[in-house]
Amino acid sequence: MQTIKSQALFNLSILLLLGLIWGTGYSIARFATTNGVHPIGYSLWQSIGPAIVFSFIMLFKGEHLPFSFYHIGFYLVCGLTGIVIPNTAMYFAAPHLPASILALVVNTVPIIAYPLALIAGLETFKWQRLIGILLAFLGLILIILPKSSLPTPTMAPWVLSTLIAPLSFAFCSIFIARYKPMQSSILSMTTGMLIFSSILLIPLVFYTGSFYPLHSPLNLPDYIVLLEIFLSSIGYLLFFYLIKIAGPVYYSLVDTIVVLTGLFWGRLIFSEQLNKWTGLAVCFIIAALLLVTRKQKTSPNTSQNDYD
Repeated sequence: MQTIKSQALFNLSILLLLGLIWGTGYSIARFATTNGVHPIGYSLWQSIGPAIVFSFIMLFKGEHLPFSFYHIGFYLVCGLTGIVIPNTAMYFAAPHLPASILALVVNTVPIIAYPLALIAGLETFKWQRLIGILLAFLGLILIILPKSSLPTPTMAPWVLSTLIAPLSFAFCSIFIARYKPMQSSILSMTTGMLIFSSILLIPLVFYTGSFYPLHSPLNLPDYIVLLEIFLSSIGYLLFFYLIKIAGPVYYSLVDTIVVLTGLFWGRLIFSEQLNKWTGLAVCFIIAALLLVTRKQKTSPNTSQNDYD
């Protein structure tokens, strides 16, 4: 019994640490993009940096990245919808929105993914999840419509544009569940996604002239870029470990924790405060996340070996 309790406490600690790390990303992105780092250039660094880290991890583990035509197509779609589109949308919105609101909107992924999973036949209908979707919709309305909700009314369009990120993430999760190559590990799939997202971003960065070079000696924005690369890589590793020891159902709680830590870092770093509208929106969306992710079903094509 004591061993079970200790393991549960350890799993919870990993979950909280993962939520804390991912929750910092919104404040870090806001700081970087308001201090001279172009959103597309920042997106490239946050793709190519972890890609290099994970390529070395695969090399260390003696794993080879599968490169069939099917795998390349899979990496391209996942890299585009799971990294390039959502990250770029987030980073363009970051200078224009409070970090707390950015974290709140982006982490509605499970709420958007559920109806997509229903359409794809990967989930069954549950009334509690429908209620969760309605609560989240109401929460978003409370952020966008009241004039006193956001610091300035000009932020409302940026909230709407930010919804591209969770929609793209949700599509990617459904695509992975449906078309994941057999016997592919999360490590190899993530490495492939990161490599191909970098390949997609490189020409875009140089076409737009948005590359951000690191300086010598490093300045503060440089350190921020490198810090987020480090945290993103650690976050991926914790994600793999948490899925392996606790399973996808337990991991589904991380979005709620990311929202809470995003609110915390926004308050700590940028002194962001919630008003009555955004405060109520936070309550609605957190309740929605808990309802939608409660007892979330694992894809029938998923096995524990997929996470090794």
